[in-house]
Amino acid sequence: MLTQTLQASIAGTVVRRQDPEYETVRQALIWNARKPDRTPELIVQVADVDDVIAAVKFARVKGMKIVVRGSGHHWCAPVLRDDSMLLDLARLNRVEIDPEARVATVQPVVYSRDFARQLAEVGLAFPVGHCPSVPLSGFLLGGGLGWNAGAWGVSCFSLLSVEIVTAEGRLVTASDTENPDLFWAVRGGGPGFFGVVTQYRLRLYSLPKAITTSKLTFPLEQLPAVVRWVAEIAPTLPSHVECTLLLANTPSPVAAQGEKVCILSATAFADTEAEAAGALSAFAHCPLAHCLRQDLQVSTPFEVLFEGMDRLYPQGRRYAVDTLWSASSPEEVLTIAQRHFVSAPSRDSLILASILPPPPPGALPLPDAAFSMVAPVFLACYAIWEAADQDSANTDWVRNLMTALEPLSVGHYLGEADIIAHPSRLTHAFSRSHWERLRTLGRQYDPDGIFDHFG
Repeated sequence: MLTQTLQASIAGTVVRRQDPEYETVRQALIWNARKPDRTPELIVQVADVDDVIAAVKFARVKGMKIVVRGSGHHWCAPVLRDDSMLLDLARLNRVEIDPEARVATVQPVVYSRDFARQLAEVGLAFPVGHCPSVPLSGFLLGGGLGWNAGAWGVSCFSLLSVEIVTAEGRLVTASDTENPDLFWAVRGGGPGFFGVVTQYRLRLYSLPKAITTSKLTFPLEQLPAVVRWVAEIAPTLPSHVECTLLLANTPSPVAAQGEKVCILSATAFADTEAEAAGALSAFAHCPLAHCLRQDLQVSTPFEVLFEGMDRLYPQGRRYAVDTLWSASSPEEVLTIAQRHFVSAPSRDSLILASILPPPPPGALPLPDAAFSMVAPVFLACYAIWEAADQDSANTDWVRNLMTALEPLSVGHYLGEADIIAHPSRLTHAFSRSHWERLRTLGRQYDPDGIFDHFG
């Protein structure tokens, strides 16, 4: 009866666990082909903000936990929680751009590729997620390590304000000057945030006119030399150069079919070809031997960057992922990663690493917000495979690598950490003081625990 009351009060759709379409809807909620066996009691597909308010108030009456879904892209599917109300925001996807003010007002489920394309039409950009099928919702809540973070910063710090439905079912605005505690928490609070963000106001940036990438491919055994060289040049690179190392298999003619390689990729978010060439000059004059292939100064506008990410992370595959930040030497971290990568059960699996340069003299600390965990080395391990009977082998591979790296870890990136299998990842995605403040605010703004705070 209560469920019928909710359906009568909203424009969206309520799907109950006993409904015949439930399992089809539940399966479609998760991007990962590996679907966990967790079953929300209700799936509420909201049509507008009024639906969100009605659903939150209903959950309070019913005594149900609420878990909020943007696109279900998080690898460990934290939105699937037993006996909960899953609030599906998929229909909230409006975008408004003010080119003169360089501000966008967007709803939560606006995808990276679509948003970047709309901004490019008016000569603007935003540090959207690297994967084109990631929406702004969970990405910004987790902090957001987006494109060109060196120049544009961690994405959540480009938030100007948000609209939030609180645990009481009130729609409020949060910014530096209005409900500042909520604004502090929403910038990095993650999937356990104690409210529903229904709108973001974002600071925008000029679209770089000559985004350019250089890639150098080496045999995997050259990784130690590559890491030493990258650590040496990283402090000399302009802030608008994004540099990553990728351990992968390659089918390309530069190596034997399936040979394991390390790929050094550097993307300059420049305005002219000359500026890009200068920013990437170190890669054109790399002193290392045994380079299998050089792809120098290739034009890579956002759409080309997204196409590359689509190839690395294809839809319809099974995924297990975990991440860490480390303050140890890059060589120490990558040596362990190299050793474990050799034993990867799937040839589609990847290990990605970034070596961050030290901040320049006089650089400001991170803005004061929930997002607070960074270190000089970032590593993400992606097991990617197709067959369900390979689940154990691939999940064990990720777990074994992360266990080996645990002594070198100082924390985790919330946007991709496995917070379901390892709940401590949530705690360690923040500095200790920030975690304690986040928990205190959660008790203050959601004293009845309507939202699932993940511990």
